[in-house]
Amino acid sequence: MNNKVSTYKRVIGVTGNHNALDHDWDEFMRDYSPHGYSKSLTMAGHMPIIIPLQEDLALAEQYVANLDGLVFTGGQDVSPLLYGREPSPKLQSVYPPRDRWERALFEAATKKNIPILAICRGFQLINILLNGTVYQDLSEYPIGQANAVQHIQNWSRMHFPHHSIQLEKESIISNLFDNPKTLLINTYHHQVIEDLSPLLKATAWANDGVIESYEVDKSKSTYNILGVQWHPEMMTDNIEDNMLPIFEWFNNF
Repeated sequence: MNNKVSTYKRVIGVTGNHNALDHDWDEFMRDYSPHGYSKSLTMAGHMPIIIPLQEDLALAEQYVANLDGLVFTGGQDVSPLLYGREPSPKLQSVYPPRDRWERALFEAATKKNIPILAICRGFQLINILLNGTVYQDLSEYPIGQANAVQHIQNWSRMHFPHHSIQLEKESIISNLFDNPKTLLINTYHHQVIEDLSPLLKATAWANDGVIESYEVDKSKSTYNILGVQWHPEMMTDNIEDNMLPIFEWFNNF
């Protein structure tokens, strides 16, 4: 018998999604999460747990009670009804059951005050849940074409970086990478932050001014939240421009 006690690994929840396989029938519904999230968390020394969508919102606290951290993942657009807007013609698919469930998870996670990593859709969702807003499509973002940036890298694989961002010195995201002035990131989103939550502060920007990362303003809240607009889970195998430090951030708690 092997009596060796293994090193404790932080249990990190990963929000799941539904895939109906082109059918609306429950028999074809699948719970899933893209592999990159679990793989990246495992590479960072954690134990990932995928959390399926639930209709019983009271289960959120029970799930969170067993977690040391939580990742809000990418996916559908967040319903604009959550931030008091009507749907724009450019709005893409929304999934209200996911919005409701992830709001319950967020409330439970902030009540326990476990660290939260918000990625892409999650980045936008957390801003909305903290009373921020988003532009429902990049075409609504007020920027001239002279310094516009392509935010959907349609023709290159997502582990390739696609554009640069400027970092706020001594921010969480900057410190994770030893305080460079810029990072190279991938990108795949058609919505961007409009009004940033009063509890958050922007810490990275694309050249067109789009907010690419945020953290909590500690003068206003004790929450521990790191948000990124790109997909670091697709860049953790890279020799250059490796994003594993973002998932190692949980080691600070």
